[in-house]
Amino acid sequence: MRDAQRRDQVFVALACERRRVALSLLSDHQELTLPDLADEIAEREHRRSLTDIPPETVRELYLELYHQHVPRLEGADLITYSQDQDRVAVTDLGREVERQLLTPVESLLS
Repeated sequence: MRDAQRRDQVFVALACERRRVALSLLSDHQELTLPDLADEIAEREHRRSLTDIPPETVRELYLELYHQHVPRLEGADLITYSQDQDRVAVTDLGREVERQLLTPVESLLS
C-alpha cells in the first residue's frame, strides 16, 4: 500500500471520537476483549459506572464497535482483532499514533 493511502486510512480512522477513545484505551491496556472495550467506552462516554448504564446502551455500543469501528481501526493497522477470542489489541503503529499524535493534540486543546 502506498504511504499516502496508509496515511489517509489512519486519518479517516481517527476522524471519529469513539475510535480515538478506543485507541487510547487500548494503548493504556494493550489488549482487551471487545465486551470489555465496550464497557470502558460506555463508562467514559456516560461518565458513570457501568452499573448505572442501561445494558442495551452497552450492547448497542458493542455492536457498533464490532461492525464499524474495529474494522476501520484494524484496516488502518492501528489495532488487531481476533474474532475467535473476541479480543482487540493495539499495534505498534497504533501505540505510536496515540502517543505522538492524539495525546499532544488533546493536550493542546485542553
